[in-house]
Amino acid sequence: MIHSPFAAAFTPGARFAQEQGGTVTVRVREIGRLVVPTGRIVAADPFTMDFADPPAPLSRTGPTGVFPIELAVARFEHGDERVACARVRFAEAPAVRWEPAGFERDGQVGWYGVDSGTGCFFDEAARGVVDDATAAEWSAAHESRRVDTWAWHVADVGAANVAMFSSGWGDGLYCTYWGLAADGAVVELVTDFEVLVGPLWERVELPLPLPFGACAHPLLAAHFVTLRRPLLSRTTAIVGGHGSAWVELSDGSPVSSKGEPTRRMYTWDKPGPGVRLVVHVAVGARPLAAL
Repeated sequence: MIHSPFAAAFTPGARFAQEQGGTVTVRVREIGRLVVPTGRIVAADPFTMDFADPPAPLSRTGPTGVFPIELAVARFEHGDERVACARVRFAEAPAVRWEPAGFERDGQVGWYGVDSGTGCFFDEAARGVVDDATAAEWSAAHESRRVDTWAWHVADVGAANVAMFSSGWGDGLYCTYWGLAADGAVVELVTDFEVLVGPLWERVELPLPLPFGACAHPLLAAHFVTLRRPLLSRTTAIVGGHGSAWVELSDGSPVSSKGEPTRRMYTWDKPGPGVRLVVHVAVGARPLAAL
């Protein structure tokens, strides 16, 4: 599985190159301590679950005790900040490999859904009734600590507590990983919010002018991208579908675009002889490169 470069993500001051230029710099923020009486840890959205009947914990039992909760906060050149990764740090020894965590109920990889823009960690001993008033207090406390575009809060629940934090770009499905030391010991638990993961592109070049209508190509079809030329323009292409793609001209001439991410119209001036349309198609993902 592709995940963020965790070791670099939790190195204060580490910098990463973005796909379209620019850099991302991370800082590490400790937001509190997680009380772990049983080692049976849950990763979930704290505002869309019932703490009186919580989701199943992760299948592996972690260390017990009280451990720091750390956030790797990514800062972009335009000033936006996002929680790239959140972790429970069980030991000082560095993790050298990471394994996707599975859930106890079915052993499946530990993806969990976020619908409130917030993720969390808690031990299964953090069991109790969280009524609407308490949830409202949590939300207010969470927002009171907002820094740019991320926030956090730690609250007592039952015999333990819950550490909650903003989830990267917001709602989505996010995976949690066990970090293992060289001797195989569990030293951390990390949720990856995929801020430090970028697309992996392949390209196809098409002769201009494009034929009218849909343009068929195996790479586009394999990654659910559609491309077509409208009837009344020889210098326009419309990119759609469920995949991700963008276009440019092979000689670097300007191309303008407008529309939504799932359907964009690209236009250009009459190209010179031999100029081709270059279509960049997202075929996977890769960690951002550390600088």
